[in-house]
Amino acid sequence: LCPCPFSHKEQNLAPNKEAIAMASGEHLWTGPACCNNELLRKQIRARSILRHLHAGDVYLSPGDPIHYVAYVAEGVTSHYMFGSNGREKVLYRLGRGWFFSEGIFLNTGDNVELATRYAIAECDTLLYLMDYNNFMALLQNITFAQAVLCSTVEKSTILRHEVESVTFDSTLDRLKRLLQSCVNPGAVEDGKWCNLSVDWTHQDIAAIIGVNRVTVSRFIAELKQDGFLRQINGRIQIHKEYLISLE
Repeated sequence: LCPCPFSHKEQNLAPNKEAIAMASGEHLWTGPACCNNELLRKQIRARSILRHLHAGDVYLSPGDPIHYVAYVAEGVTSHYMFGSNGREKVLYRLGRGWFFSEGIFLNTGDNVELATRYAIAECDTLLYLMDYNNFMALLQNITFAQAVLCSTVEKSTILRHEVESVTFDSTLDRLKRLLQSCVNPGAVEDGKWCNLSVDWTHQDIAAIIGVNRVTVSRFIAELKQDGFLRQINGRIQIHKEYLISLE
């Protein structure tokens, strides 16, 4: 689950990159600390080609050949698939410091791995792309190898928790925990209502928890009646009484 983020104080100075990321919610998707080491980033950059994506750009679609291991240098990528019924399911969002497609070169045959899901930029995003030779050369560096392993294990953990949640938790509980995990306790209105660090539509939320938009709208209406949340100009706010521990 995402950590509860805190907002930065407004200043008269131009915001730095960290402030911009905080305001946009990008910090929610930042990768493990060991994958964001500045020396490591420089080493990856030296053996990569750069790919700049704008918000909404599709990097991979199902069936596309994958020729590169990707490292998210800046921005956020969303990785999701569609079911046979057309329902969208977000598997995870990967921000600064995550690797993806890191398993493509484990295939010892001549076949090129094909994408099985979509990878789309949620905002302006910079990817460092490593081909086979450069990726294998970087793996000789123990720090890089550990970072790749850490990224892979962490993503597996995210998916394991998601399977557990889908299996054992009600849709309403999953919705509440998702909203709680994205609350910004430092942005309080009227003394008791906390904004989220993300600006999601009901469709966005439906894609994350794996239900349809109508179901999300119905549960949000119930949570309004229960006093758990309110909506102001379309933005969801959570009552501070419900800012409980997510452990």
